[in-house]
Amino acid sequence: MSAVDDAVALISAASLVGIDEVYGNNLPQEAIDSLDKTVVLVTDAANNPSGYGNGDFWRLYQEVEVQVWYSQEFDGDPETLEVALMKAFVHAGWQVVAVRQRTLDQDTQQLMNTFYFSREKNIGGN
Repeated sequence: MSAVDDAVALISAASLVGIDEVYGNNLPQEAIDSLDKTVVLVTDAANNPSGYGNGDFWRLYQEVEVQVWYSQEFDGDPETLEVALMKAFVHAGWQVVAVRQRTLDQDTQQLMNTFYFSREKNIGGN
């Protein structure tokens, strides 16, 4: 599976309180238009060969970007959700690469945040 597919499955399986929908690669129009759901989008940020030897490589350095758009009705603590999200990735063998500052979308008045997670995936080699 791709890093995006794995990350979407990881977030979905974690059943994090406050996340209503998780999407990989793009958002359907209904998710873009929705202001009453907390929506997560996972996209690729890197997929680079690593672990070179004998004229080949046997690992991929993979990084995903995870964007969270909070519902306008979100009444929880964003930090609690964000820490749970980071822990879910770390406990699944990923690393937290970066966490951006929460911002307020001026058009929708939705709070949002962006995270980057990475992993090394063994793919075998000759």
